[in-house]
Amino acid sequence: MSDLITRKDGEDGPIRFDGNGLVPAVVQEAETRAVLMVGFMNAAALAATRETGRVHFWSRSRGKLWRKGETSGHEQVVEDIFVNCEQNSLLITVHQIGAVCHDGYPTCYYRRLDDDDTLTIVQERAFDPATVYGEGTADPIGQSSQLHYEAYAYLRDNDLVDVSGTSARLHSVGDTTRGRLADELVELAGALDGSHRHTEFAADVLLESTQVLYWTTLVALRAGVTWGELRPDRALPTVVDGVSPAVIAHMLRSEAETWRTDVPETVPVSARCHAVLALAGQACQTAGHLPSAPVEADLSELRTRPYLDDYFASREGSLVQRN
Repeated sequence: MSDLITRKDGEDGPIRFDGNGLVPAVVQEAETRAVLMVGFMNAAALAATRETGRVHFWSRSRGKLWRKGETSGHEQVVEDIFVNCEQNSLLITVHQIGAVCHDGYPTCYYRRLDDDDTLTIVQERAFDPATVYGEGTADPIGQSSQLHYEAYAYLRDNDLVDVSGTSARLHSVGDTTRGRLADELVELAGALDGSHRHTEFAADVLLESTQVLYWTTLVALRAGVTWGELRPDRALPTVVDGVSPAVIAHMLRSEAETWRTDVPETVPVSARCHAVLALAGQACQTAGHLPSAPVEADLSELRTRPYLDDYFASREGSLVQRN
């Protein structure tokens, strides 16, 4: 074992990293026990995973820390981290949001090795990679999402504080948007599990999802995140069938806690906001709505505001088709 390095902030610790400072990590779905993927972690990736509750890896090819789902929103919410007998590999059980594989499958192990050395696909594709990772936005959801997001950017970039509370929030010196987002995530969780009610289940989930969208948008805009960096139109449809409202509620409350605590600077605000919107879309689907429903609902409300008439008049039919 002379080639193993035991490390924890410069002292002996529970994990034995190899000579390159890495340890392999097997990721397993907590509910189904399906093996999702294998990646490598260094000390920084493991620390970020433990601090945020979201799986991080070290990319050997790119030489950088990365958060699973930072582009797609298909993030992994940590349930437990297990260490093997020799303390040189990890097993991480997670709640997977969306499908794990960049090829669009629910697990990276979607092919079977047959006796004749051919590979047979044995899983159904969960999403189209071109939709998630591509650059185009010619679809109606993309156009509505861009129109919606940039309406709020207009309120940030123009001094309309006398007529718009949102404009005032975006211009204020003190930033309370992150705390409000955490509150709305908890309320959406309550709408899902019945602990927070206004009218009835489906209506309450849509209402609270729209509130989550609103505060996520404000958080992102205050951080200088562009629509092309956030891509709500990709985040919201990141849904899978069969996830119970209770599981989503648990994820939402876990996410709320991350917005109330300090998160390492290695986690971009755009990635965190993308993941929040993926949860909101999942909540909507569970309640029988289209994942894009919060965008359409809030966009309809924005169109009623006279101080946005000039914005909509200038933007309708002229959306750029690439980020």
